[in-house]
Amino acid sequence: MESPNKQQLRTMETQSRLLDAAEEVFVREGYESAQLDEIAATAGRSKGAVYTHFKSKEDLFLALYEHRTRSYIDRFVKTVQGCRSRKESLEAFRKFYVGLVQDRTWPILTLEFKLFALRHPESKVRLRKAFEISKATTDDAICEQLFGKLTSESKKDNDLSLIAMGPILSGLMLERHFEPESLSEAALRRILGRIFDSLFPARR
Repeated sequence: MESPNKQQLRTMETQSRLLDAAEEVFVREGYESAQLDEIAATAGRSKGAVYTHFKSKEDLFLALYEHRTRSYIDRFVKTVQGCRSRKESLEAFRKFYVGLVQDRTWPILTLEFKLFALRHPESKVRLRKAFEISKATTDDAICEQLFGKLTSESKKDNDLSLIAMGPILSGLMLERHFEPESLSEAALRRILGRIFDSLFPARR
C-alpha cells in the first residue's frame, strides 16, 4: 500500500488532534455544553479547521464515538485472533474486559452518546451505524472461537450476556467517580472478573 504524502499526513494529524481535543471537551463539558471554539483551541487549531474536517458538532461527536469504538473493537479482535485455543481466546477476552477499567473517559463518553441518541432521534441513521460498530463482538466467527458451537437457546443467553457487559462496566466506572476509595482500580478488576465468570460460567 502506498505511503501517505505530506498533505495526507497533515490531514491525519489534524483529524487526530481534533478528535483527541473533542474527547477531552465532550467528557468535561458534556455534548450540549461543548463548544467548537473550545475544541479547536484545545487542539491548537482554528474553528475553521474543525469545519474543514467535520460538518458540525454533531458530526464531530459521532465521528469521535465511531473512532473510539472501532479502536476498541480492532484491539479486541486482534487479541482474540492471535489465540490458539478456545480457552486461550476466552482468557484473552476476560483480560481485555477487565483491563477496560484503565480508561476513565470512555464510560462518560458512552453515557453522553446514549443521552445524545435519546435527545436526537433525527440522527437515527448515523446513530444506528455507530451502534452496529459496537456489536462486532457478537460476530458469528468471533463467538464460535470464544464459545464454540451453541444451540439457538444457548446463543440467546450468550448474546444477552454480551449485551450486558458494556452497561455493567459503564455503570461501575461512573460510580467510581463517587466512590473512589471503595471502587479502586484493583477492586473493579476483581468485581469485573467475577461478573465475567458469572456471565460465562459454562464456557470456562
